[in-house]
Formats: sequence, structure tokens, C-alpha cells
Amino acid sequence: MKLQKIYLKNYRNYDDILLELNNNLNIIIGDNAQGKTNLLESIYVLAVTKSFLSISDKNLINFNSRYSMIKGIVDYNGSYDELELLINENGKVVKINKKEIKKLSDYISKMNVILFSSDSIRIFKDSPSCRRKYFNIQISQINKIYLANLNNYNLVLRQRNEFLKIININKESDMNYLDILNDKYIGLSIVIYNFRRKYVDLVNKYIDDIFSSITGLEGLKMIYTSNVSNLDKDMFKDKLKSNLSREIQYKITFIGPNRDDFYFDLNGKNLSLYGSNGQIRSAVLALKLAEVKLFTDVLSDTPILLLDDIFSELDIDKRNKVIKYLDNDIQTIVTTTDIENIDKNVRNKANVYKIENGKIISREII
Repeated sequence: MKLQKIYLKNYRNYDDILLELNNNLNIIIGDNAQGKTNLLESIYVLAVTKSFLSISDKNLINFNSRYSMIKGIVDYNGSYDELELLINENGKVVKINKKEIKKLSDYISKMNVILFSSDSIRIFKDSPSCRRKYFNIQISQINKIYLANLNNYNLVLRQRNEFLKIININKESDMNYLDILNDKYIGLSIVIYNFRRKYVDLVNKYIDDIFSSITGLEGLKMIYTSNVSNLDKDMFKDKLKSNLSREIQYKITFIGPNRDDFYFDLNGKNLSLYGSNGQIRSAVLALKLAEVKLFTDVLSDTPILLLDDIFSELDIDKRNKVIKYLDNDIQTIVTTTDIENIDKNVRNKANVYKIENGKIISREII
């Protein structure tokens, strides 16, 4: 799939902008704080309806405006969809070909994106909830059934936690209701666990070879930890029962995918705890490139690759090794403050756009 055009109205520092993109490589150049990352963010938001920079959607609206709009034309090998996302004080609305879509699971996956930014590295240094959020988005892009199950899981989890609070206050509460919730919770938990485990298995098919080609080091894998691994329904039920008194005391569920975590393992070493910043950066980059291959295999179509100022933090040797992965079949959008950070032979095949204060001030199509 290719993003042919992206149109922004009142989005962050963009008042009104239309950008036509190359099917292969697009380079966005400009000084810091001119809007390069905002442009990549808008493509990401159009795809998954969430920002990788902001918690609140209101931050995406231009300071002097009451709404923000993103539109994109996506080419699926000759067939086209117009995707639209509108954000205002009442929330957000998504449309496909001008028709409003009520369920996000029917919208997400219409455009698949893989993003690498400095924020991507932070995910693997922050709390487990950040990593769960990340993998939830990635898996949802390639399987709408996962997103539907995740939404149902989160609903039952909230209901269960609310009932734990009630039991904490009133020990005479109807425990039959908890049994009903537990049955739903166990079934959904096992489904979520299996989706996540399969996704990590697919990542591990590619990640070590890519990491090795970039760094010369071998032995990288993604580890998925869960307190429900290898549990059948009866074992899960017993585990919930044995933890019930503690869960009532703290009014929260301790067993389930809500406690899952993910980390990079390099020859037995957890990189989040013991790796250097450079190793973590290379591992995250290898993950992103592995996901490009994974998405392509699963969907039989290529995702769109977004690289935010990646080359400034890599030495020349690593830059050249990464460039070889920028396959001509994969639409890639790269931001940089210095065009010289990108090999001349590479940029000669690209569309190059210069951004200044939320405007395209020059465009060079080679």
C-alpha cells in the first residue's frame, strides 16, 4: 500500500497543507521545530487514530482553531480509499470514503504504518504499560479480531476491578457475579495471550538477522513475559482464586494480560536493564525493520515506513546498513535536519521536501 496524498487542516503548526508523496522514498528536511515530526505524526494518527507524541487529542488541534482534520488517499495496488480523521472538542470521527465508521476495529488496518522515532526507544525504558500499548497497536494493525477481543477484555477487566472494590466494602457481595466475570475474563485473557505470543514469535523470525547485519552482534530476541503463560482454563481459575484475597485488598486484578511485559534479550542480557543506549536504539530499529517484513508476510502488502530523524544518531557504517533495508517496494518517509546525513545515491531516487514553519517552501522531485 502507498499513501499518495496527505492533507492537513489546522493540525498542530499546519494551517492548510497538501503533500503528494513518492511511492518509494520521501525525504522531509527542515530545522528543528518546523513541523517535520508533526507531519510524520499526522500520518501515524491517520492510520491508528492515536498519537505517539500526545496523550490528549486536543493537543493535535492548531492553537487558533476548534478542530483538526487529516485526510489521506491510500493506493492498494490500483484501488483507492480516502481516509479521514476529524478531531474537535467532542472527540474524533473517522471516515472511509466519506462514510463515518463507528467501530475502530473496522477502521484500523486500512493503512498500516511502522514508525521509528526517539520516542520508540523510550518505550523500552519506560513502564510495562507503554510496551503493552505499543504491541496492542501493532497487533491491531494486522488483525482486527485482536482489537475487538482487546476491547472486550478491557471492558471485563474494568467490571472485575469495580466489583473487587465493592467486595472490599461489602464482604457479603454476590460472589456468583464474580464467577461470571471470571469465566469471561479467563477466556479473553487466553485469547489475548495467544495473539501476543504468536506476534512475538513472528518478530523473532527476523529480528536477530537484522540486528546482526546492523551491529555485527548476534543473539537478539524479543521476550514476552506473562503470568498466564501455559495456563489452561482450570489452572487460570485456580490462580485467580488463590490471589482473590490480595486482589480484594488492593481492589485490582493481578493475574492476566494487564500485567504482561516485553523486553529485548541479547545473549541472556535484558537490554532495558543492562544495555547501552546505542544497543537499545539498534534493537528498536531492528524490531521496526522486522515488523516491516512481518506485516508484509501477514498482509501480503507492504506497510508505510516512517523514520523520524534516524540518520543523525547513526554513524556512517550503520546508516549504510540501514539504507539497504529501504526496499523500493516499501514507501518510506524520512525526516532530517541535514540532507547530507542521507547518502547521495539514495536521495537521488527520492522526492525531497523542505518544511519551514508548517509550510512546504520547496519541493524537488528527482
